[in-house]
Amino acid sequence: MPRSRPAGRRPASRASGHGLLLRRTPFGETSLVVHVLTPDHGRVELMAKGAHRPRSRFFGVLDWFDTLDLSWVQRSDSDLGTLREGELLTRRRQLTRSLRSYRAAQTVIELTDLVTRAGFSDRGQFVLAEEALDALDQAQGPPSALLAGFELKLLEQLGLAPALVTCATCGATAAAVDATSREPRAPFSTAVGGRLCPIHANETHASGLRVGTLPVAILESAQLALSAPLGDLDRANWPAEHSIRVLDFAGRFLDHHLEARPKSHARFLAAPDRNRRTAPSPDTP
Repeated sequence: MPRSRPAGRRPASRASGHGLLLRRTPFGETSLVVHVLTPDHGRVELMAKGAHRPRSRFFGVLDWFDTLDLSWVQRSDSDLGTLREGELLTRRRQLTRSLRSYRAAQTVIELTDLVTRAGFSDRGQFVLAEEALDALDQAQGPPSALLAGFELKLLEQLGLAPALVTCATCGATAAAVDATSREPRAPFSTAVGGRLCPIHANETHASGLRVGTLPVAILESAQLALSAPLGDLDRANWPAEHSIRVLDFAGRFLDHHLEARPKSHARFLAAPDRNRRTAPSPDTP
C-alpha cells in the first residue's frame, strides 16, 4: 500500500547546477540562508542546514567569488529550497590577496545581486559575472578598467547601455562641442541615454533636463571598455587616468538608471578628488 503524503505538503523536485553566491545570511546557530545565481535556474534561495558545523558537507564551500557545484530540493509551495550537496568548482584565490581586487569583486557580486530576481532566467548575468571574476582573479594591474568594462556590459545586458559615439536621440554623429580645444568635449545627458548631437542637446536642455559635457577621449575609452573582452582590459591601451574616469562615469550612469547606489559605489564616489589624483575631474552630468 503506498505511503500517504501529509496533508498540505506538495511534492519536492530536485535540481542541480553551477552557482555564484550573492547573499549569505546566518540562520540559527549553525545554518545559513544563501541566495545563489545559477545559469539554468536563475536566482534561487536555499537553506544550508548546519553549514557552520566543522563536519558539515558545506563547511568551507559557501565562500564569496567562487563557482560552486550545487544540488538542492525545491518544494513547489515554498520559495526556500534545501541545499543537499555543495562542492567547489572554481576557486579564485587571488581575489582575496589584493584589497583592490577584493573590493572590485564585491562590486561585481553586489551589482549582480541588485539586478537579478527569483523566477527569471539569468544566464547572461551569470556568464558576465563569472567572466568578470575570472578576469579580476588573473589581473596584473589595477582593477579599474575591468570593473568599468563590467559595469558598461551589465548596462548593455539590461538594455541601458549609454550612447557613446552617436546621438542617443537620433542616432546621428554627435560632434564635439569644440574640436580645437585641448580636451574636446561632447554634450551628454544621463537622463536621455548618453551622448547628444548639438540639436538634441539644445532640445534636451530646453525641456528642463540636465545636459553636461564629457571629454570625447573618455567616451572613446568607454566604448573600448564596452566592446572589448573583459580579460583584455587589464592591458587596455589608454592613458592610466582614463580607467578611473571611465569607472566614475559608468558608475554614475548605472546608479541613475538602476535608481539605486550600491555600497561599493558610495565608497568610491565619496573618495576626495578621486579623478584629480591623475587628471582633472570630468564634468559628469
